[in-house]
Amino acid sequence: MAGNQYGFDFLRQEHTLSDKPPELQNVHIASMEEDDNEPPPAIAAAVAHKPDLEKQFDVIHFLQAHRSSGYLPPSVIYKATGIDLEETDESVAKMLVNNPKIRVEQVPDPENPSIMLQHYAYQAKYNHVRNRDQLLAQINRCKNGVAMRDLIDSYDGVEIDLAALITAGDVMAIHNPEDKDKILFPRGEAFLVELDGIITVPEPPANDAIA
Repeated sequence: MAGNQYGFDFLRQEHTLSDKPPELQNVHIASMEEDDNEPPPAIAAAVAHKPDLEKQFDVIHFLQAHRSSGYLPPSVIYKATGIDLEETDESVAKMLVNNPKIRVEQVPDPENPSIMLQHYAYQAKYNHVRNRDQLLAQINRCKNGVAMRDLIDSYDGVEIDLAALITAGDVMAIHNPEDKDKILFPRGEAFLVELDGIITVPEPPANDAIA
């Protein structure tokens, strides 16, 4: 199909689902652009016998990967994951409604506005953080530190921004050996401290002197 009525930026070939089972390694989101509304056969076969918990994880993983697209309708989720939240997998839909990682919004059906459809979106812990400036502001508000894993799902490219803030010295990163995560602390304002006594710089050794 030439266009995408929802305007989602993930309907491009370079966007793929990571951490997929082997049978889905070569399935691209671009396959969702086909005219029919059915998922590719490989995806449908992969989820056919999965328990509801695994299906819920697949949907959450998909929504997280495309969190910048906002609320997604069940038809898009079905075509990408093979999980039909409107009919055969209604139990999974109920699990998602009660999951704190998922936001649900009632949206009128484009074909029949009198019918309300549930649209789903990923809920990051710091959902208001959308760019590097907001990321730095959030870390600066956490005087006792914030775990990197709590920020890593805020928006697309957050990993690059976190690395840049650490490298530039804008925030301090302390490795936590217990859970192998990093705790980020605000750098704070620079200040000068007056030292007592007299500081002298020792003379270099004579043999180091330049002739």
